[in-house]
Amino acid sequence: MTGHEPTSAQTKPPPGTPAGATRDQYENVAQLLMRERGHGDFDFPRFYKELVEAGRLQLSKDEVTWLQQPAKPNRTTDVVLSFGCGVQTTPHLMMTLVGVFNALGIDFVATAGQSYCCGSPLKHYGRPDAGVRTAQTTIRRWAAWQPRVNVHQCGSCFMQFSGHIAEVEAETGRAPFEVVHITRYLLERLRDLGDAVPWRHPAPRRRALLHCEGAEVHITKQDAREAIIETLELIPGVEYVGMVADPSVGSPCGTSKGKRNLTGGEHYGTKAAPHNDITSSEYRQVQAELQAQAAAVGADVILTPHHKCHREWSKYGSDSLPVMHYTSVLAEALGLSIPDRFQILWRLGDANKILQMTRPHWESWGITEPKAREMVTRYFVPEYADAVQQCACEGNCFKTVLEPAASSNP
Repeated sequence: MTGHEPTSAQTKPPPGTPAGATRDQYENVAQLLMRERGHGDFDFPRFYKELVEAGRLQLSKDEVTWLQQPAKPNRTTDVVLSFGCGVQTTPHLMMTLVGVFNALGIDFVATAGQSYCCGSPLKHYGRPDAGVRTAQTTIRRWAAWQPRVNVHQCGSCFMQFSGHIAEVEAETGRAPFEVVHITRYLLERLRDLGDAVPWRHPAPRRRALLHCEGAEVHITKQDAREAIIETLELIPGVEYVGMVADPSVGSPCGTSKGKRNLTGGEHYGTKAAPHNDITSSEYRQVQAELQAQAAAVGADVILTPHHKCHREWSKYGSDSLPVMHYTSVLAEALGLSIPDRFQILWRLGDANKILQMTRPHWESWGITEPKAREMVTRYFVPEYADAVQQCACEGNCFKTVLEPAASSNP
Protein backbone atom coordinates (compact mmCIF):
# COMPACT_ATOMS: atom_id res chain seq x y z
CA MET A 1 0.00 0.00 0.00
CA THR A 2 2.59 2.97 0.31
CA GLY A 3 2.48 3.03 4.08
CA HIS A 4 -0.78 4.95 4.45
CA GLU A 5 -3.52 3.37 6.53
CA PRO A 6 -6.95 4.33 7.86
CA THR A 7 -6.89 6.10 11.19
CA SER A 8 -9.02 5.38 14.22
CA ALA A 9 -11.44 8.11 13.15
CA GLN A 10 -13.69 5.32 12.01
CA THR A 11 -16.88 6.55 13.54
CA LYS A 12 -17.35 9.33 10.97
CA PRO A 13 -19.80 8.32 8.23
CA PRO A 14 -18.32 8.22 4.74
CA PRO A 15 -18.87 11.07 2.27
CA GLY A 16 -22.39 11.18 0.85
CA THR A 17 -24.10 9.84 3.99
CA PRO A 18 -27.27 11.87 4.74
CA ALA A 19 -27.26 14.15 7.79
CA GLY A 20 -28.05 12.21 10.94
CA ALA A 21 -27.38 8.83 9.31
CA THR A 22 -24.64 6.47 10.40
CA ARG A 23 -23.10 3.27 9.17
CA ASP A 24 -25.30 1.47 11.71
CA GLN A 25 -28.15 1.84 9.23
CA TYR A 26 -26.37 -0.39 6.77
CA GLU A 27 -24.71 -3.05 8.86
CA ASN A 28 -24.78 -6.79 8.50
CA VAL A 29 -28.27 -8.04 9.34
CA ALA A 30 -26.87 -10.79 11.55
CA GLN A 31 -25.32 -8.13 13.78
CA LEU A 32 -28.57 -6.19 13.97
CA LEU A 33 -30.40 -9.36 14.90
CA MET A 34 -28.01 -10.03 17.75
CA ARG A 35 -28.45 -6.48 19.01
CA GLU A 36 -32.26 -6.83 18.89
CA ARG A 37 -32.09 -10.03 20.88
CA GLY A 38 -30.14 -8.26 23.59
CA HIS A 39 -27.04 -10.42 23.41
CA GLY A 40 -24.36 -8.49 25.23
CA ASP A 41 -21.51 -10.83 24.38
CA PHE A 42 -21.01 -11.38 20.70
CA ASP A 43 -19.44 -14.77 20.02
CA PHE A 44 -16.95 -13.82 17.30
CA PRO A 45 -15.49 -17.31 16.73
CA ARG A 46 -18.96 -18.81 16.46
CA PHE A 47 -20.14 -16.03 14.13
CA TYR A 48 -17.37 -16.70 11.62
CA LYS A 49 -17.49 -20.48 12.09
CA GLU A 50 -21.19 -20.80 11.28
CA LEU A 51 -20.79 -18.79 8.08
CA VAL A 52 -18.00 -21.12 6.95
CA GLU A 53 -19.75 -24.35 8.00
CA ALA A 54 -22.93 -23.59 6.08
CA GLY A 55 -20.85 -23.00 2.98
CA ARG A 56 -18.86 -26.21 3.32
CA LEU A 57 -22.04 -28.24 2.99
CA GLN A 58 -22.62 -26.63 -0.39
CA LEU A 59 -19.31 -26.82 -2.23
CA SER A 60 -16.18 -28.94 -2.30
CA LYS A 61 -12.75 -27.68 -1.42
CA ASP A 62 -11.54 -27.91 -5.02
CA GLU A 63 -14.44 -25.70 -6.22
CA VAL A 64 -13.15 -22.68 -4.32
CA THR A 65 -11.52 -20.28 -6.78
CA TRP A 66 -11.31 -17.28 -4.46
CA LEU A 67 -8.74 -16.47 -1.81
CA GLN A 68 -9.73 -17.35 1.74
CA GLN A 69 -6.30 -16.94 3.31
CA PRO A 70 -3.63 -14.27 2.80
CA ALA A 71 -1.60 -14.88 -0.35
CA LYS A 72 1.46 -13.17 -1.78
CA PRO A 73 0.54 -11.79 -5.22
CA ASN A 74 2.45 -13.15 -8.20
CA ARG A 75 0.97 -10.57 -10.57
CA THR A 76 -1.04 -7.36 -10.63
CA THR A 77 -4.76 -7.24 -11.31
CA ASP A 78 -7.27 -4.66 -12.46
CA VAL A 79 -9.96 -5.62 -9.94
CA VAL A 80 -10.07 -7.13 -6.48
CA LEU A 81 -13.55 -8.58 -6.01
CA SER A 82 -14.50 -8.80 -2.33
CA PHE A 83 -17.27 -11.21 -1.38
CA GLY A 84 -17.17 -10.39 2.32
CA CYS A 85 -18.04 -12.87 5.09
CA GLY A 86 -21.83 -13.35 5.08
CA VAL A 87 -22.06 -14.53 1.48
CA GLN A 88 -20.28 -17.74 2.49
CA THR A 89 -23.69 -19.15 3.49
CA THR A 90 -24.74 -18.92 -0.19
CA PRO A 91 -21.59 -19.91 -2.09
CA HIS A 92 -23.42 -20.30 -5.40
CA LEU A 93 -23.52 -16.50 -5.47
CA MET A 94 -19.72 -16.39 -5.31
CA MET A 95 -19.53 -19.00 -8.07
CA THR A 96 -22.00 -16.93 -10.07
CA LEU A 97 -19.96 -13.74 -9.88
CA VAL A 98 -16.75 -15.56 -10.73
CA GLY A 99 -18.48 -16.95 -13.82
CA VAL A 100 -19.94 -13.56 -14.77
CA PHE A 101 -16.61 -11.76 -14.33
CA ASN A 102 -14.89 -14.35 -16.52
CA ALA A 103 -17.62 -14.13 -19.16
CA LEU A 104 -17.27 -10.34 -19.23
CA GLY A 105 -13.50 -10.52 -19.65
CA ILE A 106 -12.58 -8.90 -16.35
CA ASP A 107 -9.05 -9.25 -14.96
CA PHE A 108 -9.66 -9.94 -11.29
CA VAL A 109 -8.79 -11.71 -8.07
CA ALA A 110 -11.58 -12.60 -5.62
CA THR A 111 -11.39 -12.80 -1.83
CA ALA A 112 -13.79 -13.96 0.90
CA GLY A 113 -13.97 -14.62 4.60
CA GLN A 114 -12.43 -13.52 7.85
CA SER A 115 -8.95 -12.87 6.43
CA TYR A 116 -10.50 -10.09 4.32
CA CYS A 117 -13.03 -8.78 6.85
CA CYS A 118 -14.11 -5.13 7.07
CA GLY A 119 -14.00 -5.24 10.88
CA SER A 120 -17.66 -4.34 11.29
CA PRO A 121 -18.54 -7.16 13.74
CA LEU A 122 -15.64 -6.13 15.97
CA LYS A 123 -16.53 -2.45 15.73
CA HIS A 124 -20.13 -2.93 16.76
CA TYR A 125 -19.58 -5.41 19.56
CA GLY A 126 -17.14 -3.67 21.83
CA ARG A 127 -13.80 -3.90 19.99
CA PRO A 128 -13.65 -0.83 17.70
CA ASP A 129 -9.87 -0.58 17.71
CA ALA A 130 -9.57 -4.21 16.66
CA GLY A 131 -12.10 -3.48 13.92
CA VAL A 132 -9.90 -0.67 12.59
CA ARG A 133 -6.80 -2.89 12.65
CA THR A 134 -8.73 -5.62 10.81
CA ALA A 135 -9.70 -3.17 8.06
CA GLN A 136 -6.13 -1.88 7.81
CA THR A 137 -4.82 -5.39 7.35
CA THR A 138 -7.38 -6.17 4.66
CA ILE A 139 -6.55 -2.98 2.75
CA ARG A 140 -2.84 -3.85 2.80
CA ARG A 141 -3.59 -7.32 1.47
CA TRP A 142 -5.72 -5.98 -1.38
CA ALA A 143 -3.34 -3.15 -2.22
CA ALA A 144 -0.52 -5.67 -2.71
CA TRP A 145 -2.30 -6.73 -5.92
CA GLN A 146 -2.11 -3.11 -7.14
CA PRO A 147 -5.75 -3.06 -8.30
CA ARG A 148 -7.42 -0.12 -9.96
CA VAL A 149 -10.79 -0.98 -8.42
CA ASN A 150 -12.02 -2.80 -5.31
CA VAL A 151 -15.52 -4.19 -6.00
CA HIS A 152 -17.76 -5.22 -3.09
CA GLN A 153 -20.63 -7.68 -3.09
CA CYS A 154 -21.41 -7.00 0.59
CA GLY A 155 -23.12 -3.67 1.27
CA SER A 156 -21.73 -3.39 4.77
CA CYS A 157 -18.17 -3.94 3.52
CA PHE A 158 -18.77 -1.37 0.79
CA MET A 159 -19.80 1.20 3.38
CA GLN A 160 -16.91 0.43 5.70
CA PHE A 161 -14.18 0.48 3.07
CA SER A 162 -15.64 3.53 1.31
CA GLY A 163 -15.12 5.36 4.59
CA HIS A 164 -11.62 3.97 5.16
CA ILE A 165 -10.38 4.83 1.69
CA ALA A 166 -12.00 8.28 1.73
CA GLU A 167 -10.08 9.04 4.91
CA VAL A 168 -6.82 7.82 3.42
CA GLU A 169 -7.35 10.02 0.38
CA ALA A 170 -8.24 13.05 2.53
CA GLU A 171 -5.10 12.62 4.62
CA THR A 172 -2.60 11.69 1.92
CA GLY A 173 -4.02 13.09 -1.31
CA ARG A 174 -4.36 9.69 -2.96
CA ALA A 175 -6.32 6.48 -2.58
CA PRO A 176 -4.78 3.02 -3.11
CA PHE A 177 -7.79 2.04 -5.23
CA GLU A 178 -11.36 3.03 -6.04
CA VAL A 179 -14.16 1.37 -4.01
CA VAL A 180 -17.26 0.38 -6.01
CA HIS A 181 -20.38 -1.64 -5.19
CA ILE A 182 -21.04 -4.68 -7.37
CA THR A 183 -24.36 -3.31 -8.64
CA ARG A 184 -22.75 -0.18 -10.08
CA TYR A 185 -19.68 -2.00 -11.38
CA LEU A 186 -21.65 -4.61 -13.34
CA LEU A 187 -23.90 -1.96 -14.86
CA GLU A 188 -20.95 0.09 -16.06
CA ARG A 189 -19.18 -2.99 -17.39
CA LEU A 190 -22.21 -3.97 -19.48
CA ARG A 191 -22.50 -0.43 -20.78
CA ASP A 192 -18.82 -0.30 -21.68
CA LEU A 193 -18.99 -3.60 -23.58
CA GLY A 194 -22.19 -2.70 -25.41
CA ASP A 195 -22.76 -5.04 -28.34
CA ALA A 196 -19.68 -7.04 -27.34
CA VAL A 197 -21.46 -8.59 -24.32
CA PRO A 198 -21.57 -12.36 -25.06
CA TRP A 199 -25.32 -12.79 -24.57
CA ARG A 200 -26.82 -16.24 -24.97
CA HIS A 201 -29.18 -16.65 -27.91
CA PRO A 202 -32.03 -17.17 -27.51
CA ALA A 203 -32.10 -15.58 -24.07
CA PRO A 204 -34.42 -16.99 -21.37
CA ARG A 205 -37.49 -14.80 -20.85
CA ARG A 206 -38.22 -13.47 -17.37
CA ARG A 207 -40.84 -11.06 -15.99
CA ALA A 208 -39.38 -9.96 -12.69
CA LEU A 209 -40.55 -8.47 -9.43
CA LEU A 210 -37.71 -7.04 -7.36
CA HIS A 211 -37.13 -6.92 -3.62
CA CYS A 212 -34.68 -4.10 -3.03
CA GLU A 213 -34.54 -1.38 -0.42
CA GLY A 214 -33.84 2.24 -1.22
CA ALA A 215 -33.16 5.62 0.33
CA GLU A 216 -35.48 4.84 3.26
CA VAL A 217 -32.64 2.66 4.55
CA HIS A 218 -29.56 4.39 3.15
CA ILE A 219 -28.56 6.48 0.15
CA THR A 220 -26.23 3.71 -1.06
CA LYS A 221 -29.14 1.29 -1.25
CA GLN A 222 -31.04 3.69 -3.47
CA ASP A 223 -28.09 3.78 -5.86
CA ALA A 224 -27.89 -0.02 -5.81
CA ARG A 225 -31.62 -0.32 -6.56
CA GLU A 226 -31.36 2.05 -9.51
CA ALA A 227 -28.29 0.22 -10.84
CA ILE A 228 -30.05 -3.15 -10.62
CA ILE A 229 -33.14 -1.92 -12.45
CA GLU A 230 -30.96 -0.39 -15.18
CA THR A 231 -29.01 -3.65 -15.41
CA LEU A 232 -32.19 -5.68 -15.80
CA GLU A 233 -33.20 -3.41 -18.67
CA LEU A 234 -29.97 -4.34 -20.47
CA ILE A 235 -30.44 -8.11 -20.15
CA PRO A 236 -32.14 -9.64 -23.21
CA GLY A 237 -35.43 -11.34 -22.41
CA VAL A 238 -35.81 -9.77 -18.94
CA GLU A 239 -38.64 -7.38 -18.14
CA TYR A 240 -38.74 -5.54 -14.82
CA VAL A 241 -42.38 -5.21 -13.73
CA GLY A 242 -42.06 -3.54 -10.33
CA MET A 243 -41.19 -3.92 -6.66
CA VAL A 244 -42.53 -6.76 -4.55
CA ALA A 245 -44.23 -5.78 -1.28
CA ASP A 246 -43.27 -7.42 2.00
CA PRO A 247 -45.57 -10.23 3.18
CA SER A 248 -48.09 -9.35 5.87
CA VAL A 249 -45.95 -11.03 8.54
CA GLY A 250 -42.97 -8.84 7.64
CA SER A 251 -39.94 -8.98 5.42
CA PRO A 252 -38.20 -12.38 5.29
CA CYS A 253 -34.80 -10.70 5.52
CA GLY A 254 -35.83 -8.32 8.29
CA THR A 255 -34.22 -5.30 6.66
CA SER A 256 -37.42 -3.34 6.08
CA LYS A 257 -40.19 -2.44 8.48
CA GLY A 258 -42.71 -5.22 8.92
CA LYS A 259 -45.07 -6.62 11.52
CA ARG A 260 -42.72 -9.33 12.70
CA ASN A 261 -40.03 -8.49 15.23
CA LEU A 262 -36.44 -9.52 14.63
CA THR A 263 -36.58 -12.70 16.66
CA GLY A 264 -35.59 -16.26 16.01
CA GLY A 265 -33.31 -19.07 17.06
CA GLU A 266 -29.89 -18.96 18.59
CA HIS A 267 -28.10 -18.95 15.25
CA TYR A 268 -25.65 -16.59 13.66
CA GLY A 269 -25.85 -18.38 10.31
CA THR A 270 -28.65 -19.53 7.99
CA LYS A 271 -31.37 -19.40 10.64
CA ALA A 272 -30.47 -15.98 12.08
CA ALA A 273 -33.56 -14.46 10.52
CA PRO A 274 -36.91 -12.92 11.47
CA HIS A 275 -38.92 -15.81 10.00
CA ASN A 276 -36.96 -18.58 11.72
CA ASP A 277 -39.84 -19.20 14.14
CA ILE A 278 -42.57 -18.98 11.51
CA THR A 279 -45.29 -21.64 11.59
CA SER A 280 -46.20 -23.93 8.70
CA SER A 281 -49.47 -22.07 8.13
CA GLU A 282 -47.69 -18.72 8.12
CA TYR A 283 -45.15 -20.10 5.67
CA ARG A 284 -47.91 -21.14 3.27
CA GLN A 285 -49.57 -17.76 3.77
CA VAL A 286 -46.41 -15.92 2.74
CA GLN A 287 -46.10 -18.04 -0.38
CA ALA A 288 -49.73 -17.40 -1.28
CA GLU A 289 -49.32 -13.64 -0.84
CA LEU A 290 -46.23 -13.60 -3.07
CA GLN A 291 -47.99 -15.71 -5.68
CA ALA A 292 -50.91 -13.28 -5.69
CA GLN A 293 -48.60 -10.30 -6.19
CA ALA A 294 -46.84 -12.03 -9.06
CA ALA A 295 -50.09 -13.05 -10.73
CA ALA A 296 -51.39 -9.48 -10.56
CA VAL A 297 -48.55 -8.19 -12.78
CA GLY A 298 -47.75 -11.35 -14.72
CA ALA A 299 -44.39 -11.88 -12.99
CA ASP A 300 -42.73 -15.30 -13.05
CA VAL A 301 -39.75 -14.63 -10.76
CA ILE A 302 -38.82 -12.59 -7.68
CA LEU A 303 -35.31 -11.12 -7.75
CA THR A 304 -33.13 -10.15 -4.79
CA PRO A 305 -30.07 -7.85 -4.52
CA HIS A 306 -28.11 -9.01 -1.48
CA HIS A 307 -26.88 -12.38 -0.24
CA LYS A 308 -28.79 -12.18 3.05
CA CYS A 309 -31.96 -10.96 1.35
CA HIS A 310 -31.62 -13.71 -1.20
CA ARG A 311 -31.04 -16.43 1.36
CA GLU A 312 -34.16 -15.52 3.33
CA TRP A 313 -36.50 -14.73 0.42
CA SER A 314 -35.37 -17.85 -1.45
CA LYS A 315 -36.77 -19.99 1.36
CA TYR A 316 -40.18 -19.17 -0.12
CA GLY A 317 -39.22 -20.07 -3.68
CA SER A 318 -41.28 -22.63 -5.57
CA ASP A 319 -41.47 -24.20 -9.00
CA SER A 320 -44.20 -21.76 -10.03
CA LEU A 321 -42.52 -18.67 -8.55
CA PRO A 322 -38.75 -19.05 -8.16
CA VAL A 323 -36.66 -16.58 -6.18
CA MET A 324 -33.36 -15.67 -7.83
CA HIS A 325 -30.51 -13.28 -7.13
CA TYR A 326 -30.36 -10.72 -9.89
CA THR A 327 -26.80 -11.76 -10.78
CA SER A 328 -28.12 -15.27 -11.41
CA VAL A 329 -30.43 -13.86 -14.08
CA LEU A 330 -27.46 -12.03 -15.60
CA ALA A 331 -25.42 -15.25 -15.52
CA GLU A 332 -28.29 -17.16 -17.15
CA ALA A 333 -28.40 -14.63 -19.99
CA LEU A 334 -24.64 -15.11 -20.46
CA GLY A 335 -25.12 -18.86 -20.87
CA LEU A 336 -23.99 -19.88 -17.37
CA SER A 337 -25.88 -22.56 -15.45
CA ILE A 338 -25.17 -22.21 -11.73
CA PRO A 339 -27.93 -23.76 -9.60
CA ASP A 340 -28.89 -22.20 -6.29
CA ARG A 341 -27.42 -24.83 -4.01
CA PHE A 342 -28.73 -23.23 -0.84
CA GLN A 343 -32.31 -23.18 -2.11
CA ILE A 344 -32.11 -26.77 -3.36
CA LEU A 345 -31.00 -28.03 0.05
CA TRP A 346 -33.55 -25.91 1.91
CA ARG A 347 -36.38 -27.25 -0.21
CA LEU A 348 -35.36 -30.85 0.34
CA GLY A 349 -36.20 -30.52 4.04
CA ASP A 350 -34.89 -34.02 4.78
CA ALA A 351 -31.73 -34.34 6.85
CA ASN A 352 -30.80 -37.78 5.50
CA LYS A 353 -31.18 -36.73 1.87
CA ILE A 354 -29.20 -33.55 2.44
CA LEU A 355 -26.46 -35.46 4.27
CA GLN A 356 -26.00 -37.90 1.39
CA MET A 357 -26.27 -35.28 -1.34
CA THR A 358 -23.65 -33.09 0.27
CA ARG A 359 -21.28 -35.93 1.20
CA PRO A 360 -18.68 -35.10 -1.50
CA HIS A 361 -18.59 -31.55 -0.17
CA TRP A 362 -18.19 -32.07 3.56
CA GLU A 363 -15.86 -35.02 3.09
CA SER A 364 -13.55 -32.83 0.98
CA TRP A 365 -13.17 -30.52 3.99
CA GLY A 366 -12.37 -33.41 6.36
CA ILE A 367 -15.69 -33.12 8.23
CA THR A 368 -16.87 -36.30 9.97
CA GLU A 369 -20.32 -37.72 9.30
CA PRO A 370 -21.65 -37.05 12.84
CA LYS A 371 -20.51 -33.44 12.59
CA ALA A 372 -21.96 -33.10 9.07
CA ARG A 373 -25.31 -34.44 10.27
CA GLU A 374 -25.39 -31.89 13.07
CA MET A 375 -24.53 -29.14 10.55
CA VAL A 376 -27.28 -30.25 8.18
CA THR A 377 -29.91 -30.00 10.90
CA ARG A 378 -28.53 -26.71 12.15
CA TYR A 379 -28.40 -24.97 8.79
CA PHE A 380 -30.90 -26.61 6.45
CA VAL A 381 -33.90 -28.20 8.21
CA PRO A 382 -36.43 -25.55 9.32
CA GLU A 383 -39.16 -26.10 11.89
CA TYR A 384 -41.73 -25.65 9.11
CA ALA A 385 -40.09 -28.27 6.83
CA ASP A 386 -43.42 -30.03 6.28
CA ALA A 387 -44.75 -26.91 4.50
CA VAL A 388 -41.82 -26.46 2.12
CA GLN A 389 -42.51 -27.46 -1.46
CA GLN A 390 -40.01 -30.21 -2.24
CA CYS A 391 -37.62 -29.53 -5.10
CA ALA A 392 -39.01 -31.41 -8.10
CA CYS A 393 -35.54 -32.53 -9.13
CA GLU A 394 -35.00 -34.34 -5.79
CA GLY A 395 -31.58 -32.71 -5.79
CA ASN A 396 -30.51 -33.79 -9.27
CA CYS A 397 -30.13 -30.13 -10.30
CA PHE A 398 -27.54 -29.69 -7.55
CA LYS A 399 -24.65 -30.15 -9.95
CA THR A 400 -23.20 -26.91 -11.26
CA VAL A 401 -22.49 -26.45 -14.94
CA LEU A 402 -20.16 -23.53 -15.46
CA GLU A 403 -18.66 -22.35 -18.73
CA PRO A 404 -16.32 -20.66 -19.24
CA ALA A 405 -14.19 -22.10 -16.47
CA ALA A 406 -14.81 -20.30 -13.19
CA SER A 407 -11.37 -19.27 -12.05
CA SER A 408 -10.51 -15.99 -10.41
CA ASN A 409 -6.93 -16.61 -9.35
CA PRO A 410 -3.72 -17.47 -11.17
